[in-house]
Amino acid sequence: MKRIEDILAKKDLTRQDLIFLLQAKGEDRRKLFERSSQVKKEVVGNKAYFRGLVEFSNICSKDCLYCGIRKSNEKVFRYEATDEEILEACDFAYRNRFASVVLQSGELSSPAFTKRVA
Repeated sequence: MKRIEDILAKKDLTRQDLIFLLQAKGEDRRKLFERSSQVKKEVVGNKAYFRGLVEFSNICSKDCLYCGIRKSNEKVFRYEATDEEILEACDFAYRNRFASVVLQSGELSSPAFTKRVA
């Protein structure tokens, strides 16, 4: 067996296995995608699941360089959704049979924000 086939046959992957798979190209990549499709069909079937993401605020006190909503980014339009807008978005997801909804926001530590999300 080739290395890709050995790795794809394993239940638990090592760090080196993961690095190898992430760098896969050509035929190895095709085999990886084929195996991932097989696992998906075995676990959840041949279905698509919608997952909702409700970002209720992009106001953030952090300045993470990788993040588009970081504090120092003055080019982004800042917003904060109302509770009603958040509930409407969640209701839409429920009515349309989304499998899950994640509520997300920029990071703030003010007492008002902490109380709201608690």
